[in-house]
Amino acid sequence: MWDKTKDSSFLSSPSGVAAETGFYRMTDLAEEGHDPLTMEKQFSALEGEVSLITGQWLNWLREIDPGEKIHVPKDNREIVSLYIALQFLRTADSRDIISALIEEFGEGKRLSEEERRRLHTTLLWDEKTVKLITDRVRDTLWIFGRNSTSTPFLTSDNPVAFRTFDNAKWLKAGILSSGTYVVFPLAPDIVMYCHPEEPPWEKAANFNDCLSPVPFSPEMVESENSGQVFMATRFVISQTNDFNFAREFARSIGTDLYARKRPVVEPNAPSANTAAPDRNPSKP
Repeated sequence: MWDKTKDSSFLSSPSGVAAETGFYRMTDLAEEGHDPLTMEKQFSALEGEVSLITGQWLNWLREIDPGEKIHVPKDNREIVSLYIALQFLRTADSRDIISALIEEFGEGKRLSEEERRRLHTTLLWDEKTVKLITDRVRDTLWIFGRNSTSTPFLTSDNPVAFRTFDNAKWLKAGILSSGTYVVFPLAPDIVMYCHPEEPPWEKAANFNDCLSPVPFSPEMVESENSGQVFMATRFVISQTNDFNFAREFARSIGTDLYARKRPVVEPNAPSANTAAPDRNPSKP
């Protein structure tokens, strides 16, 4: 793990990655005599279901030929869509964004940590909001990429990344924006894309639930990794202790260092995922 706030790296077990005890503690439930960790336990149960589903996907995606389809039953699609929606909503960044909005429209009143927690858990408990985002993810085109290079995909403590349709920018919150798509690394060698079936992505409809025929280069992997560095609240996670690119890209955020240097080519298929780092993913 690389701590981008301290520029230091260290080894961690999977169970210790980006975990904060009591982050979703529901004080309201405790006050009524119920289990305040109900939400955390529900997240854990959902994670177990998703792990079984994506574990099977990884086995298939490592064996099939490019362009082949994997079997995604309707129920599994719903479960993974819910997971991605909640994974986006549950992060510390989401809590900060929601709290900042409330503070701005509340005449500058600073929220206490308990108020921030209550606000965040109330959002996570809101079925309408969760369903809106879940439905958006479920109804996108799911396309998978396989990385055969020696450069692994990174992930982070805020792993659901959003990229504009032209690959020019990463967004902290863009899951409902027109054309914006989700980039979600499943493993060091497999990435998942969720493209809305709208321009320009409707051209890729034949590749829904398929392994992309586009081979990755190390530069293309780094382009996707830049999204994890941008999205990370604090920690970037890798199977190797090599964070040189992450360090370099983190320093560029908010600058024009990676500004686009060539025209964007409209995609004909999943090749839309091949933007190199010089396509200005550094500005929110």
